[in-house]
Amino acid sequence: MKRTFTALSLSALVLIAASCSKDSDNGGDTIPVYTVPTTYNFSNVDFSASTTRLGMATEMSNLMKNAISGPVDGAKLKAMFSNTGAPFATAAYNTSGIQIKDQTAALFQTDVLSFIDSLVKVSQSTQPASRGVAGVGKNAANTPVYALTGSGINYAQVFNKTIMGGLITYQIVSNYMDGGISSSVNNTTVVTGSGTAMEHNWDLAFGYWSVPIDFPTNKTGVKFWGSYSTQVDAGYPANKTLMDAFLKGRAAISNKDDKTKLAQATIILEAFEKLTAAAALQEVKEVKESINDNIVRNSRLSECYGFVYSLKYNPKKKITDAKINEILALFPKNFYDLTPVQLDAIRDAVAAQYGFESVKDIL
Repeated sequence: MKRTFTALSLSALVLIAASCSKDSDNGGDTIPVYTVPTTYNFSNVDFSASTTRLGMATEMSNLMKNAISGPVDGAKLKAMFSNTGAPFATAAYNTSGIQIKDQTAALFQTDVLSFIDSLVKVSQSTQPASRGVAGVGKNAANTPVYALTGSGINYAQVFNKTIMGGLITYQIVSNYMDGGISSSVNNTTVVTGSGTAMEHNWDLAFGYWSVPIDFPTNKTGVKFWGSYSTQVDAGYPANKTLMDAFLKGRAAISNKDDKTKLAQATIILEAFEKLTAAAALQEVKEVKESINDNIVRNSRLSECYGFVYSLKYNPKKKITDAKINEILALFPKNFYDLTPVQLDAIRDAVAAQYGFESVKDIL
């Protein structure tokens, strides 16, 4: 009887140990069994607020393009940023009750006003762009293409790249992938059309990526980070990394699988920082391709600068502000003075920081 009791006890302990091991993998809860879909076709998905803000940003960017043909309305651009005074051509934006400004990093809220003021000043010039002279640069066909400061900076492009960090990445990493999926967020009460509060937060993050629900099979209409994740995919496979994580994370939330949810959020957090670096390297490649064209080269260098600078807006970044400033210091004070040596130094510094040395020339 004693031996039988011992055997039974051991069997019970094995079962208990196995059960505890399984439970501990998911914070003490039994791991649910569920299927992860291959497209973002979940119930009650609504990321319209994200797409609306991206639409607002697009209208701001389009207005900035007018700098090549005359003075830009800086007051209107600032009104668009805060959505005051019905500044948008798309009437639905004006009455949406949402804005860009209150969703951006505090530093960006200050920076964007400076970017706008600088662009307005350039747009008022009647001189052709050249070293030391702000104005509009023309291409070989004598067609106006970019409005540049006297030091060669295209602030319209700086805005385009920094808003991707100051709005999109900032919201995804600091809100939706952090507090937006914490245990304090409701994941029980389903609101028709938008799911639980936690599901909705995850959907808004996906919406900010700006890709189709059947991406990357379908790349139609990709914009902002969706465009850049596609452009750099050969060197950094962000498309699959992000899509898989968004799909698994959303399925995990709907099935109360907290461990998987948090793991996918971590992947997304890290991917957007690396994607920013990959985009900067992609711009380095384009700068090299136009190294002998002052106007085009300077505009592309402005894009590269904007991506590197935008890392500052990411509160979850691994790179330090000091390191970002070191890389920014590698850019010439006057973009007209850029040398191949300086450009390689920028490339190498970014690549080394993010482990892109082997692909630094193909991104």
